[in-house]
Parts: sequence; structure tokens; C-alpha cells
Amino acid sequence: MAAEDPHAPENEIDSLTPLPLDHRRGLWGVSVLAGLSFVSSTVLLVYLTVKLVRWHLKQWRSERQQSTDAQAPSSIDLTLGLAERHFFPPCRRNNSRGRENAESTPRKKAYPNQFLVLVYNLLLADIHQASAFLLNAVWLGRDGIIVHTPACWAQGWLVSTGDLSSSCFITAIAVHTYLAVVRNYTPPQRAVYATVIGLWVFNYLVAGLGVIITRNGADGGGLYVRAAAWCWINIHYETHRLALHYLWIFVSLFLTSALYISVFLSLRAKSHTESRLTRSQPKPLPSNQQQKAFLLYPLIYIICTLPLALGRIATMAGAHVPISYFCTAGALIASNGWLDVLLWGVTRHRLIFTEGGIDSEESGIGSFGVPELGMGGWRGSGIIRTPVGRRFGNLVWVHAAAGKGEEGEGGGGGGRGGGRNKSDSQETLTGMMGGGDGGEGGEGGDKDGYGY
Repeated sequence: MAAEDPHAPENEIDSLTPLPLDHRRGLWGVSVLAGLSFVSSTVLLVYLTVKLVRWHLKQWRSERQQSTDAQAPSSIDLTLGLAERHFFPPCRRNNSRGRENAESTPRKKAYPNQFLVLVYNLLLADIHQASAFLLNAVWLGRDGIIVHTPACWAQGWLVSTGDLSSSCFITAIAVHTYLAVVRNYTPPQRAVYATVIGLWVFNYLVAGLGVIITRNGADGGGLYVRAAAWCWINIHYETHRLALHYLWIFVSLFLTSALYISVFLSLRAKSHTESRLTRSQPKPLPSNQQQKAFLLYPLIYIICTLPLALGRIATMAGAHVPISYFCTAGALIASNGWLDVLLWGVTRHRLIFTEGGIDSEESGIGSFGVPELGMGGWRGSGIIRTPVGRRFGNLVWVHAAAGKGEEGEGGGGGGRGGGRNKSDSQETLTGMMGGGDGGEGGEGGDKDGYGY
């Protein structure tokens, strides 16, 4: 077929060969960025896969070891013949029955971090999307967009499933972040797994409905044909484009933006309240820079996704949209993968790249951290929430007024002078056991306990 005008409307669905100059230049940029997204998403996915496999093997060995240890009776008497009253103060002796029950309670089963589960599936979705736009390299190699070929059909299918699945899991992460940060709620692990399965079923079901309802485009020249600069749903099925694709894209854009804005406003309100109530204590909330970083998630998603969606809607409304616009919008949406890897790798690096992150029960503010300008390095949020099932918190800050009393007896900071020589772990253990030699000093003492 002869080369067509590069400014031709999108309703030209036939093969295009050779490629006009505008198509060739635009598809080169789309292909390069899609390749970058494909490689970066695949590398991180493989890394997380190896990490998850090793973690599961470690859990399996640990459970086997615990089972073996439980069956082997211990011949070592660690009590040294002393009664229980020698180990716990009076206030703790009455809780011996509770301790025995706690010790007999089976250990809670460990699960992978919920945020990691969602990001893992987001990477799979990004690979779908990147593969779709990477197929533009086929058209560059053939010097034409050839319809009714396996490559054209595969590209149309992957564009449909990749765009929708990526939007679904970005929204799922936004919902999870909102629940953890604003509502202080962690959903059950089964609910997260059910959500993941449900989103993939929904994604393929919606794409499959288009094939089934149209009988693979039997009445319109094919379902997946040339749509401007690459293959996608035939313009003759614009109702299916809207109902089976862009309706859900726009819902996802709205929900994701609304949820992250709510997270940002909630953190701002909590930060202002915290700064008024605890000016002299460490701030357990993200800094202003970190709070603003939450807005990067919807911002990047909107910048990458909205232009192409608006271009398609405009052509459905009969507007003239040049090929250069579609190629630019395609380059943006093809960048979703590498930008997700960069964004999540930077802001949630503690969960993704550290050894303890895989089974961490933290998915809210405590998993969030960005490089702080002027801070001389990396800074996280400073929050560690109490894991589910643990009785005591993770952090305890003790603030004592500075004064001469620190040097000896009677001072407000050190009690009887022995507090200064104790390590942080000793002070914490003493407080948990109900003892402690602080607070017996002079009246000038000012001790504040603050923990999560």
C-alpha cells in the first residue's frame, strides 16, 4: 500500500507501508522507552522472585526446625532452682498464667509483605504494557504496520490488557496506602490475595469480552487493526473502546488521584497537630518533603496515561489528532514501567531492597522514605508501627531535662545517678519488667515516654 498522509484520521485501519517519516521517528522513541521499561521491570521482577523463593525456603526450613525442637525435650534447667518470684516483680507475678498461655500459643504464620505482593503484580502489568509498545520495533523492521498478522493482534491485545492491568494495580496500591496511612487499617492477607486474583480475572475478562462480543471484529475488518501509529481496537468499535477500556482508565485516574491527595492532606493535618503537641520530641511523621512525595504517585500516573486517553477520546469525537501527538503520548505511556521501578524503588526501598522488608508487616508510612535534600543522605519516615500480634511497641523515646542532676543523685535526668550508665536496651527492659531506678531523683526531673 502506498504511504499515507501522516496527518490522516485514525479511522484509516488498513496496513500502512512504507512508514512515513513522522511514523518512523515517533515509533523509534516509543520503542526505545518501551524497551527500557521492559528491561527494568523484568530485572526487578526477577530480583523479587528470587528473593521471595529464598524467603519461602527459609520459612520452610525454620518451620521444620521448630517442629523438631518442639519434639525434643530440654534437659537444661535455666531456673537454677529459684522460684518464679525471683524473676518478676510483684506486679508481674499475677500474670504467670497469661505468660504460659502466650508461650503455648502457636507462632503466627509469616506472610510476604502486602505492599510487595501488589508491587510484584504491578511489575507484571508493566511488562504487559511495555511488551505491547515494544512490538513497534516489528513495524520499524518491516517498514510498515501490517494488519491481520499475529504481531498486530498481539499488540492490540497487550495494549488492552497492559494499560488496564497497570491502572488496576496502581489503584490497588493507592487503596492499600490510604487504608494503612489514613485509616490505620491493614487488610487480611487473604483479602490481598483475593484482590490480586480478582484484578487479573477482571482484566482478562474485559479484554476477552471485546473479542467474544465482536467475534474478533468479524463485521468491521478485524478487532485489532491499525489505530493511528500502532495496532489496537478498531475505531469502528468505539463503544467497546469506551466501555471496555477507557471507562475503567478514567475511574482509575480519578480514584488514584483522590486517594493520594487524601493521604497527603491527612499527613499534613497530623503533622501540624503533632508539631503543636510535641515540639520537644522527635517527629514521628514524614517531613514536608516526604509528604509532598506522596503526590508523585498520581502525578506520574496522570502524566503518562492521560494524554493517550484524551487523544483516543478526541478521535472518537471526530477531532483531528496528528500522528506526532499519538507518538508522544505513546512514548509517555511506554515509560510507565521504568518510572514505576524508579519511583517505587526510591520511595519504598526499605521494603523492596532490604532483607527484612519481605515479611515486614509495615506497609504505611513506615515503609516510605525519600532522599532528604540537605540532610546528608537518606532519610525514612521515622515510623515503625507495632506488628500485629505483638504486645509492645517498637520505639520508645525517653526525654530528660538537662541539668546538674545528671551528674549525680537528685538530678531530674538520671534519678539516683545510675540511669546514665545504662544502655537503651537496659532502660527499656527495666521499664517493661516493672522496675526502674529513674524517677526517684529530685523534683526537677522531666521524663517523657513516647512510643509506637
